[in-house]
Amino acid sequence: MSPRLSIVIPVRNGESFVDFAIASAQAVPLADLEILVVDDGSTDGTPALLRDLAERDPRIVVVRRDSNHGAAAARNEAIRRARAPYVCFLDADDALRPTIADRLTWHEYHPDVVMSFADHETLLPDGTIEQRHAASWPRFQRFLGDAQGIVLLGEHGFGLLFGENPVCTTGTMARRDALLGAGGFARDLRQAEDWDLWIRLARRGEIAYSTRPEVLHAVRAGSLMTDVDGVSENVAEVVRRHWREAVLRHPGALMAALSAVQVSRAEQARLRCRNVGAAIHYGAGLLLQPGVALARDFARALAVLAGLRPAGATPVEERARLAREAMG
Repeated sequence: MSPRLSIVIPVRNGESFVDFAIASAQAVPLADLEILVVDDGSTDGTPALLRDLAERDPRIVVVRRDSNHGAAAARNEAIRRARAPYVCFLDADDALRPTIADRLTWHEYHPDVVMSFADHETLLPDGTIEQRHAASWPRFQRFLGDAQGIVLLGEHGFGLLFGENPVCTTGTMARRDALLGAGGFARDLRQAEDWDLWIRLARRGEIAYSTRPEVLHAVRAGSLMTDVDGVSENVAEVVRRHWREAVLRHPGALMAALSAVQVSRAEQARLRCRNVGAAIHYGAGLLLQPGVALARDFARALAVLAGLRPAGATPVEERARLAREAMG
């Protein structure tokens, strides 16, 4: 019997956490399920752990890659190998809620929808579960309003996904043929490759969003965004690839995307303690796309310049607290 859903998990050196993700996939109440785990050149105990799990559960298929090619290449390999008509992505340190099965059934009744994604919650290292995801994206939240359930983005899909990236990769479900038709994840992008793919899928058909939190995004202790240069460069590159269509169809989304570029550059400057540059880029982002959260970032940058706040990197636990404050 062919599976109805292929859950795709890329992992590298995930011995201490990938079993958490796999267990959540195993708990999805679907008998006809395939769990594709792509080991992207792990050098720790991940290969042995995956072999053991696969021996105990025939739904788990392990693909071993001898060297590290990156998450985009790993996911593309899994998409090619997937036997189900629908693919659901799961990062190796996140978890799916069992209710993801309900969205698959919804997809099967709406074959014109090429992709859907869901709200998520954040699990902090102390076990606290924080904010619902959509509230972090003001344009997207305004579009949703009080809507509940599965919401079709309709003609707004491209603009909503280009102006911001409200999509959590974990829990994103898409038709396999649409993923292949769109060319999969861009391997030349080391960050923001997911955002680029969602935009390309929005060009191909209908996008949907589930307001029900169906994903638990785990923040591991001590984790920080380290490749800030790469993030900034790749965010700008995604905007360069899609801005022409935005000019014609969604000029407001273009302003929001340009604001995102400025914010990524502000983060780059802030994490390197370049306080003047951080304030300038936050200010530029605020001018392009006014918003409460960005106004607070700009105010904090000014406070650093005035010596009222410490400079430097902000731990992820503090970043989660700030995001919660930005929700009001």
